[in-house]
Amino acid sequence: MDIPFIFKLVLSFLIGGLWVLAATLLADKVGPKVGGLISGLPSTVVLGLFFIAWSQTPATAVMATTAIPIVAGINSLFLATYVYFVRKNIGQAVLSSLTLWFVLAYVVVRSQFDNYAISLLACGFFFLLSFLLMEKVFRVASIRGRAIRYSPSLLFARALTGGLTVTLAVYLGKIGGPLWGGIFSVFPAMFISTMLATYFAHGPLFSAGVMKSAMLGALSVVAYAVMVRSTYLPLGLWLGTFVSMLVSYGSGWAIHRFVITKLS
Repeated sequence: MDIPFIFKLVLSFLIGGLWVLAATLLADKVGPKVGGLISGLPSTVVLGLFFIAWSQTPATAVMATTAIPIVAGINSLFLATYVYFVRKNIGQAVLSSLTLWFVLAYVVVRSQFDNYAISLLACGFFFLLSFLLMEKVFRVASIRGRAIRYSPSLLFARALTGGLTVTLAVYLGKIGGPLWGGIFSVFPAMFISTMLATYFAHGPLFSAGVMKSAMLGALSVVAYAVMVRSTYLPLGLWLGTFVSMLVSYGSGWAIHRFVITKLS
C-alpha cells in the first residue's frame, strides 16, 4: 500500500464524515418527510465512487457501479424488514435487517456478480416488492409534523459511520476489486442511525414512516450510479461527478415533489 493511497483513505474518511454530518444537520432542520428523503439521497456512494476513481481509475469506479442497483434493491428489503420488526422490538428490527443485508450481499459477492441489466431489473423488483409490503401489507402511515432530532452522540456516530463507510468502500475496492467497492459504497449505515434517532425520539410508527420516505429517496442513489456509468469516462472525474450529482439530486427533488407529497 503506497503512501498516496493511505493519504486518500484518510481524506475519504474525513470528507465522508463531514459530508454526512452536514446532511444530517440539514435533515435536523426540516420536516420528517424531507428529513427521510435526505437520509436516502446519495452521500457515501458519491464519495465512495469519487475516491475509488481518484485512488485507482475512473474505469474502476464505472465497473463498481455494476452491482450498485442490485444492492440498492437489497437496501429496500433491508428497510422493509426493519419496518416489519420495529413494532415489536428495535434491537430485533436492526439485527434482522442487517442479517438480511449481509446474507444477500454475500450472495452477490460469492456469485462474482457482473451483469448490469440484471442488476437494474433486480433493483426494480426488490424496490417494488418492498414498497408494496410497506404500503399494502404493513400499512405504514405517512408521517408529518415532527422534525427528526439527532443527539450529539448520534451526530458523532453518524459522521463516524459515514466516514468509515466511504473509507471501507475505497479500501475494499482497492484490495478486493470493483465489486466489493460498489457493494460497500451503498452500505446502509446512514439508514441505521436514522432508524435509531427516529425510534427513540418519536416511537416505532414514526420511525417506520420516515424509513418509507427514505426508501423512496434512495432511488436517487440508483440514478447517481447510472449517471456515473455514463459520465465518468467521457467527461472525467470532476465534471462527471458534478453532472451525476445534479441529475441524482434533481431526481430526489422530483421524488419528493411528485411522489412523497402525494402519499401524505
